[in-house]
Amino acid sequence: MDDITKKQVAKILNAKRPRVRKITVGTGDTTKVGIVSDTHLCSSYEEIGKLNATYKFFKEHGVKTVLHAGDIAEGNGKMFRGQELEMHTFGADRQVDYVCDKYPKVDGIKTFFITGNHGLSHYNSGGIDIGTHIARKRKDMMYLGQWKQRIDVNGLWFDLVHPSGGGAYAYSYKAQKMAEQIPSGDKPQILIQGHYHTAIYFWYREIHIFNAGCFQNQTPYLARKGLYPCIGAWYLKIKHTGLKIHAITPNFIHL
Repeated sequence: MDDITKKQVAKILNAKRPRVRKITVGTGDTTKVGIVSDTHLCSSYEEIGKLNATYKFFKEHGVKTVLHAGDIAEGNGKMFRGQELEMHTFGADRQVDYVCDKYPKVDGIKTFFITGNHGLSHYNSGGIDIGTHIARKRKDMMYLGQWKQRIDVNGLWFDLVHPSGGGAYAYSYKAQKMAEQIPSGDKPQILIQGHYHTAIYFWYREIHIFNAGCFQNQTPYLARKGLYPCIGAWYLKIKHTGLKIHAITPNFIHL
């Protein structure tokens, strides 16, 4: 194999990085963000009442931006054996309609979301990306991607991720391993991880890391696995100058 040329090296080093969605919320050195995940609307075990109460809390505390870390809907009913028995609404179109009708709509608040593996089940089985359809019908809901997206909120980098697979022996383990794979020059200030229905905050590799919690009560599937979900959301109040975070106040909302 020929040696790589200087031109090829320059091309690699200057390669375009993934698009970063920029969000500007207010002015000053304080940014407020709400974090939700795994709402699983259309599940018989959805906690829509607590989700609405959480958005009311966000409104009362001046939050204008909510980041949703995936599994906004329950999916196609084929994620595991018996899933269809734990659902009340079936089909991509009907689930899109249900989400658009029932997901909290609060003046002044925009929700930026990824779809996660349950939303991807519609895409994998029928080529329907429900995120695009939800965003077309709800102008306050901005679709970012299927499983991962970086967002710039007032100069702060948030990585919004919905991984796959089962949980680990410790709540922090999967997010810790994910953080270890991020190159030093490309780290976000805040990493938000959905999927595991757990809630934890810790500081590692100079990244503020959150497991986002959920809004789905214990299903028979989770009960069989001996798992109990952590229902709730995060409210972050961040003091910063550009990328530099001086103080972060994480509050877990458990209603």
